[in-house]
Amino acid sequence: MARSRSTTCAAESPETAGPRRTRAAACCSAPADVDLPDVFKALGHPARLEILQALAACDTACCGDLVKRLPLAQSTVSQHLAVLRAAGLVGMRGDGRCCRYHLEQGALTRLTGDVERLFASFLRQPAPAPHLNDRMAPARPRKDTE
Repeated sequence: MARSRSTTCAAESPETAGPRRTRAAACCSAPADVDLPDVFKALGHPARLEILQALAACDTACCGDLVKRLPLAQSTVSQHLAVLRAAGLVGMRGDGRCCRYHLEQGALTRLTGDVERLFASFLRQPAPAPHLNDRMAPARPRKDTE
């Protein structure tokens, strides 16, 4: 017997929902805080950057809208959206039979501040100890043997 696949984003209780429905209901929850390693990993794929750019060009889009704009299969776009959602960069809301994706503006704002603070901390670090070769006396000039 085949399971019917729900494409709506209806929040159900975990007791009455099947595994797929429970995952779909999670889209209605608040986004998690931005975790820099997860975000950098999510941003490390060119297709995900293209998806973010496509979402930035519009308010919301369903997966099918993104597939039309990108040279990727629907399943590939869906997988990349899942990674972006897990990193907190993209949110999802139910809209009838389609879940609409949007950029998480708050997460992007926090990410900007986090990255600025991270790189500022790198700049404030004390200079590393000079390399051993830098401490050695300069080599003496060689005498010509001619």
